[in-house]
Parts: sequence; C-alpha cells; structure tokens
Amino acid sequence: MATAIPTDVETLIENIRIEQFWWDGVQIKIPFHCVYACIPNPVADEWKRIKGVSVPLIRVDKYLIPLWDPFHQNMSGMPKLAIVISHHKGNQFGLFAYPADHMDEHIILSYDEWFETQSSFQ
Repeated sequence: MATAIPTDVETLIENIRIEQFWWDGVQIKIPFHCVYACIPNPVADEWKRIKGVSVPLIRVDKYLIPLWDPFHQNMSGMPKLAIVISHHKGNQFGLFAYPADHMDEHIILSYDEWFETQSSFQ
C-alpha cells in the first residue's frame, strides 16, 4: 500500500488529520502534514504562463510559490486564501499553493478510511 508519510513513521500513527478547503464550489482535502501554511488575502508578486496556464507567483521570504488552480484553469484574480503545500522528491523540497474560498474545520480519519478515499493509492 502506498503511504502519505514515510513508512518508518506510519506504524507510529493510527489517524490522520485532514484539512478541508473549498475552491470554486468543490471541496478539497489535504493531509495536515502536507500543509506548510495558509496565507489570507495573498498578493501576486508576478504572473507567469506555465504550461499554457496563467499562474500567480507569491514571494514568501526566499521562496517564489506558484498558486495553481487544482483544476488546471487560468487564474484571473487572487483568492481569499492560498493553501501552501509542501512536497519533496528525495532530498529536494518545494512549495506550491492551491487557492481557496474558505476552509472548513479539519477532520480526523484512520489511515484505512483516508486511503479508501484516495483512488490513486489503490
């Protein structure tokens, strides 16, 4: 089974906290440990076309964070919130953000319940 956290840590944890936010009428759920920050009223420092999509870039300290529409649409304005997501490959770390209209309260699920909702893990 694929895991959302390293396998050596997975055995220590039974539940996972899920952050829930809404964008364009669709609820998006992300594991808490993947959420790096939540930026209210984000401001684009610049705009760039990446793979044919208009993407705002937000500068936070030394990072320039792309704000990707999760549905791969052009961003024409700035959202109420930017949910910054951390990701890594090997020893390389990166950040990107999803737009959000608002956030719901988090939920707690068992790992089995979480993985049942993730078709990419099955």
